[in-house]
Amino acid sequence: MTKISRLGELKHRQLDLRDIILGGQDGLVNVLGVTLGVAAASGDTRIVLAAGLAATFAESFSMAAVAYTSSMTGSHALTDALIVGVSAIFGSIIPIIPFAFFSISLGIKVAVLISAVFLFLLGIYKARVIGLNLGLEGLKITLIGIAAALIGYVVGLIFKVPAA
Repeated sequence: MTKISRLGELKHRQLDLRDIILGGQDGLVNVLGVTLGVAAASGDTRIVLAAGLAATFAESFSMAAVAYTSSMTGSHALTDALIVGVSAIFGSIIPIIPFAFFSISLGIKVAVLISAVFLFLLGIYKARVIGLNLGLEGLKITLIGIAAALIGYVVGLIFKVPAA
Protein backbone atom coordinates (compact mmCIF):
# COMPACT_ATOMS: atom_id res chain seq x y z
CA MET A 1 0.00 0.00 0.00
CA THR A 2 1.43 3.37 -0.95
CA LYS A 3 1.85 6.20 1.49
CA ILE A 4 -0.78 8.27 -0.32
CA SER A 5 -3.42 5.51 -0.28
CA ARG A 6 -2.65 4.82 3.39
CA LEU A 7 -3.21 8.52 4.19
CA GLY A 8 -6.47 8.45 2.23
CA GLU A 9 -7.63 5.38 4.14
CA LEU A 10 -6.74 6.98 7.48
CA LYS A 11 -8.52 10.22 6.53
CA HIS A 12 -11.66 8.31 5.48
CA ARG A 13 -11.55 6.30 8.71
CA GLN A 14 -11.26 9.50 10.76
CA LEU A 15 -14.21 11.01 8.86
CA ASP A 16 -16.29 7.92 9.64
CA LEU A 17 -15.21 8.17 13.28
CA ARG A 18 -16.15 11.84 13.36
CA ASP A 19 -19.56 11.06 11.85
CA ILE A 20 -20.23 8.18 14.24
CA ILE A 21 -19.23 10.23 17.28
CA LEU A 22 -21.05 13.31 16.03
CA GLY A 23 -24.30 11.44 15.45
CA GLY A 24 -24.14 9.00 18.34
CA GLN A 25 -22.97 11.35 21.04
CA ASP A 26 -25.16 14.22 19.94
CA GLY A 27 -28.23 12.01 19.63
CA LEU A 28 -27.67 10.41 23.02
CA VAL A 29 -26.89 13.62 24.89
CA ASN A 30 -29.67 15.70 23.33
CA VAL A 31 -32.37 13.08 23.79
CA LEU A 32 -31.16 12.31 27.31
CA GLY A 33 -31.44 16.03 28.10
CA VAL A 34 -34.92 16.23 26.57
CA THR A 35 -36.22 13.10 28.31
CA LEU A 36 -34.74 14.13 31.68
CA GLY A 37 -36.23 17.60 31.34
CA VAL A 38 -39.67 16.36 30.33
CA ALA A 39 -39.57 13.66 33.03
CA ALA A 40 -38.67 16.23 35.69
CA ALA A 41 -41.32 18.68 34.49
CA SER A 42 -44.22 16.33 33.83
CA GLY A 43 -43.68 13.05 35.63
CA ASP A 44 -45.70 11.44 32.82
CA THR A 45 -44.21 8.42 31.04
CA ARG A 46 -46.29 8.88 27.86
CA ILE A 47 -45.16 12.48 27.49
CA VAL A 48 -41.54 11.50 28.13
CA LEU A 49 -41.70 8.77 25.48
CA ALA A 50 -43.44 11.04 22.97
CA ALA A 51 -40.93 13.85 23.52
CA GLY A 52 -37.99 11.44 23.38
CA LEU A 53 -39.14 9.81 20.15
CA ALA A 54 -40.03 13.15 18.55
CA ALA A 55 -36.58 14.47 19.46
CA THR A 56 -34.96 11.26 18.17
CA PHE A 57 -36.42 11.40 14.70
CA ALA A 58 -36.39 15.17 14.24
CA GLU A 59 -32.80 15.41 15.40
CA SER A 60 -31.58 12.38 13.46
CA PHE A 61 -33.07 13.70 10.23
CA SER A 62 -31.69 17.16 10.93
CA MET A 63 -28.22 15.81 11.75
CA ALA A 64 -28.20 13.73 8.56
CA ALA A 65 -29.32 16.74 6.51
CA VAL A 66 -26.56 18.90 8.01
CA ALA A 67 -23.99 16.17 7.32
CA TYR A 68 -25.22 15.97 3.74
CA THR A 69 -25.22 19.70 3.07
CA SER A 70 -21.89 20.32 4.78
CA SER A 71 -20.02 17.42 3.19
CA MET A 72 -16.83 18.54 1.48
CA THR A 73 -17.19 16.11 -1.42
CA GLY A 74 -20.34 15.18 -3.27
CA SER A 75 -19.29 11.54 -3.53
CA HIS A 76 -19.24 11.13 0.25
CA ALA A 77 -22.25 13.32 1.07
CA LEU A 78 -24.80 10.50 1.17
CA THR A 79 -22.45 8.24 3.10
CA ASP A 80 -21.73 10.98 5.64
CA ALA A 81 -25.45 11.70 6.02
CA LEU A 82 -26.28 8.03 6.47
CA ILE A 83 -23.57 7.45 9.08
CA VAL A 84 -24.52 10.56 11.07
CA GLY A 85 -28.28 9.90 10.84
CA VAL A 86 -28.11 6.22 11.80
CA SER A 87 -25.63 6.94 14.59
CA ALA A 88 -27.94 9.66 15.91
CA ILE A 89 -30.91 7.26 15.94
CA PHE A 90 -28.95 4.57 17.79
CA GLY A 91 -27.58 7.11 20.26
CA SER A 92 -30.99 8.68 20.79
CA ILE A 93 -32.80 5.43 21.53
CA ILE A 94 -30.49 4.57 24.45
CA PRO A 95 -31.87 7.10 26.97
CA ILE A 96 -35.50 6.47 25.95
CA ILE A 97 -35.57 2.71 26.63
CA PRO A 98 -35.61 2.92 30.48
CA PHE A 99 -38.75 5.06 30.42
CA ALA A 100 -40.61 2.31 28.57
CA PHE A 101 -39.92 -0.18 31.37
CA PHE A 102 -39.54 1.75 34.62
CA SER A 103 -41.28 4.44 36.64
CA ILE A 104 -40.23 8.02 35.96
CA SER A 105 -37.94 8.24 39.00
CA LEU A 106 -36.22 4.92 38.27
CA GLY A 107 -36.24 5.66 34.53
CA ILE A 108 -34.26 8.86 35.16
CA LYS A 109 -31.61 6.99 37.14
CA VAL A 110 -31.35 4.10 34.68
CA ALA A 111 -31.29 6.45 31.65
CA VAL A 112 -28.40 8.43 33.14
CA LEU A 113 -26.53 5.24 34.08
CA ILE A 114 -26.82 3.46 30.74
CA SER A 115 -26.16 6.70 28.87
CA ALA A 116 -22.98 7.19 30.90
CA VAL A 117 -21.88 3.64 30.04
CA PHE A 118 -22.51 4.17 26.32
CA LEU A 119 -20.77 7.56 26.35
CA PHE A 120 -17.78 5.94 28.05
CA LEU A 121 -17.72 3.19 25.41
CA LEU A 122 -17.93 5.82 22.66
CA GLY A 123 -14.94 7.57 24.23
CA ILE A 124 -13.01 4.30 24.30
CA TYR A 125 -13.88 3.70 20.63
CA LYS A 126 -12.61 7.15 19.73
CA ALA A 127 -9.42 6.64 21.75
CA ARG A 128 -8.69 3.27 20.13
CA VAL A 129 -9.11 4.60 16.60
CA ILE A 130 -6.90 7.66 17.06
CA GLY A 131 -4.51 6.30 19.68
CA LEU A 132 -5.48 8.20 22.82
CA ASN A 133 -5.68 7.08 26.44
CA LEU A 134 -8.76 4.82 26.64
CA GLY A 135 -9.87 5.62 30.18
CA LEU A 136 -9.19 9.32 29.96
CA GLU A 137 -11.05 9.78 26.67
CA GLY A 138 -13.94 7.63 27.91
CA LEU A 139 -14.20 9.68 31.09
CA LYS A 140 -13.95 12.98 29.20
CA ILE A 141 -16.79 12.17 26.80
CA THR A 142 -18.90 10.78 29.66
CA LEU A 143 -18.52 13.81 31.91
CA ILE A 144 -19.13 16.33 29.13
CA GLY A 145 -22.18 14.41 27.86
CA ILE A 146 -23.81 13.88 31.25
CA ALA A 147 -23.17 17.50 32.26
CA ALA A 148 -24.83 18.72 29.06
CA ALA A 149 -27.83 16.41 29.53
CA LEU A 150 -28.29 17.49 33.15
CA ILE A 151 -28.96 21.01 31.89
CA GLY A 152 -32.19 19.60 30.41
CA TYR A 153 -33.06 18.08 33.78
CA VAL A 154 -32.57 21.43 35.55
CA VAL A 155 -34.78 23.18 32.99
CA GLY A 156 -37.42 20.51 33.62
CA LEU A 157 -37.24 21.12 37.37
CA ILE A 158 -37.81 24.84 36.78
CA PHE A 159 -41.02 24.04 34.89
CA LYS A 160 -42.14 21.18 37.14
CA VAL A 161 -45.89 20.75 37.15
CA PRO A 162 -47.17 21.09 40.74
CA ALA A 163 -48.74 17.95 42.22
CA ALA A 164 -52.53 18.13 42.23
